[in-house]
Amino acid sequence: MRFALVPVKDLSKAKERLSPILSQSERTDLAYAMLEDVLIALRGSRLLDRILVVTLDENAIKLAESLDIEVIKETKQNGESESVDWASIICKEMGAESVLVIPGDAPLITAEDVDFILEKEKPLHSVILVPARDELGTNAILRKPPDVIPSRFGYDSFKKHIEEARKRNIPYEIHKLPRAALDIDEPEDLSLFASQKSPTKTYRELEKIGYVKSS
Repeated sequence: MRFALVPVKDLSKAKERLSPILSQSERTDLAYAMLEDVLIALRGSRLLDRILVVTLDENAIKLAESLDIEVIKETKQNGESESVDWASIICKEMGAESVLVIPGDAPLITAEDVDFILEKEKPLHSVILVPARDELGTNAILRKPPDVIPSRFGYDSFKKHIEEARKRNIPYEIHKLPRAALDIDEPEDLSLFASQKSPTKTYRELEKIGYVKSS
């Protein structure tokens, strides 16, 4: 079985690097909009068997449940990698043969992107990686089995995930997907996203807060 897992932090303090241009309430609303876009893309996948969110954020839990998406509820968070690895073991116990981890802040990702990654899955142990636009972050990682390598999210995670695969002699592939590569962390990312004028919840949220003009 193929599972998708979306780790979500406490979004009440989301996206601090956007603080020069957006207030905290605007950043939080934007974060929920991005999460919704990602979850909707996952729901459109033809190849996923189950979708789960791992979080302690109550509003993220409500959003996931409103979309009929399962939630692994945390009582504390010690970092994204720990959350993902803990939840991945739970997924494995639930029958997952592979787990695709997608961040909640890549709102351009589509169901077609998700299925493209899943189609690259190998019969045996493997890792499929999609780098962020700057090729520092990891914007998708498909691990088979779900704990085949440990998570190394954070600065330069893309390189660190490759190092983990090499260290364990696990075959890995890299696929660059422009839509999946754009996560929104910096003002430059937001500007690039806005220029796409995509039919997303995120773009409508930017219209609502006045970052872009309503069409």
